[in-house]
Amino acid sequence: MEKIEIEIPDYIRTVELSKSRRQRYYEKGKKLPTAKKYLDDSKYEWQTFNRRVFLVDKQTMKKVVSNPKSAGTPRILTINGQKIYNGEVAKQMRNKVLLEIKKSFAPYLNKLDVISADSYPLKITLEIHDEIYAGSKSLWDADNRAWPYIKAFQDCLTGSIKEGSSRNKQIIPDDNILWITRPPATVFIPLEEGESRKLVFIIESEDDKRILNNKLHSDKLKEEIYEFKRISFWD
Repeated sequence: MEKIEIEIPDYIRTVELSKSRRQRYYEKGKKLPTAKKYLDDSKYEWQTFNRRVFLVDKQTMKKVVSNPKSAGTPRILTINGQKIYNGEVAKQMRNKVLLEIKKSFAPYLNKLDVISADSYPLKITLEIHDEIYAGSKSLWDADNRAWPYIKAFQDCLTGSIKEGSSRNKQIIPDDNILWITRPPATVFIPLEEGESRKLVFIIESEDDKRILNNKLHSDKLKEEIYEFKRISFWD
């Protein structure tokens, strides 16, 4: 099998979770205001609304907004693998992030031919071409950055993106250990001046003899290939 390279230019780094963030209010029992002006009893007071106590502007008799700068603006999440797998990002948000990554990958993977039956098992490398300080003053971990993109890429290879009644093109039968023995190993490539960030996925046939010469693995893979040929995965 010839090496396959899939380049994703200007790969997405953020996902819009909502078009407009809701207003939030200062409420007792939650984060309280720190500005001294809200301590002025002549202008502000606490009032009860349906058993919940909020800070109120005495002049307007309206609840004081605690997020005036962000209210009404889009809610944007920077893609971060660590926040996803440690539970800091809720399941619904995690699914949204992975879906948006998959959708950004689909046009590039849909151009690929189905990988032939004699090419398996596969090994994959992911090159992250980016700045050393990408969007902040802090250095970043390649594995934390890579995880969501690796997950989305392998899902895309199996045709997992469903939009309405259609799916993206299925390039491989499955992504379990019979088919992919080396999931994307990450390599960071620092950008040269004038270059733009990108991801490059490199797919090759496995060449580790410890895997290729393992009879159990080889026999199970042959069984799976036979089954997928039977259901006409390969024309």
